[in-house]
Amino acid sequence: MRHVLPRLAGLRPKRILYPCLATIGVAIYLFPIYWMLISGFKNSAEIFANPPTFVPRDPNLEAFEFVFVHENIARYLRNSLIIAIPVMALTLILGSMGAYAMSRIRSRIVDFALIVVLMLQVFPDALVATPVFIVFQTLGILNTFLAVILATTSKLLAFALVILRPMFRQVPLELEEASFVDGCSQFQAFLRIALPIMRVPLLVVGAIVFVQAYGQFVYPLTLMNQQSLQPGTVGIYGFVGSEHADWHRVMAFSSIYVLPILVLFLLLQKKIVAGLTAGALK
Repeated sequence: MRHVLPRLAGLRPKRILYPCLATIGVAIYLFPIYWMLISGFKNSAEIFANPPTFVPRDPNLEAFEFVFVHENIARYLRNSLIIAIPVMALTLILGSMGAYAMSRIRSRIVDFALIVVLMLQVFPDALVATPVFIVFQTLGILNTFLAVILATTSKLLAFALVILRPMFRQVPLELEEASFVDGCSQFQAFLRIALPIMRVPLLVVGAIVFVQAYGQFVYPLTLMNQQSLQPGTVGIYGFVGSEHADWHRVMAFSSIYVLPILVLFLLLQKKIVAGLTAGALK
């Protein structure tokens, strides 16, 4: 009994300390989002107030009205979704097929190819945008959503391959071999056996790819010069000039622009956590 009491006494501070540390960490992480939301209700003078105000003194909807009426934020949101949804679909289709093939082929060439793909991700989008622009200009697809979709997919496809390949390796080969006995081909085994088992990792990769494509900035700015086709990331950039920036309108625009992302992660949070921790415990 004497040995048990000190252990119980040591557990109590941990039960209090760990939740407190977690709460502080979450608060620090969410504070920029809170600051963005409240800044949209401030005027331009209060944005630069010193000391800063954590609650708007005279909240108003002028900035939100401006981005809806004058900037047509609905058009920017539509264009961002037109880019992000096809990129997500293409990346999942090509990435799942490629990762499955790479997981089933045991070869040093495949491992070397994966390393090369990882090394190519070191190059920033701004560096790759110029040769991509020249290629797409030759193909005659500049100023189209197709150009941005293809460029963004080529960038994110490597991420999908790297994440999904080890996941496909965890799919038991015995299940596929049993399907071969029943008359399934390799592709049918991929569709009927591997993909259903991989639905949670695919959901996680799809959500991450959607967020990355939704926030793409360099390729739309480089490959499209028509304002009617620009996504929201380029629309926000329009508020920042060389000598002046409407920060309260930038914050209002950003608050509306991130809503689809917040809704997506709130709806899929359990699946995303399950996918991120898949394979952590045996």
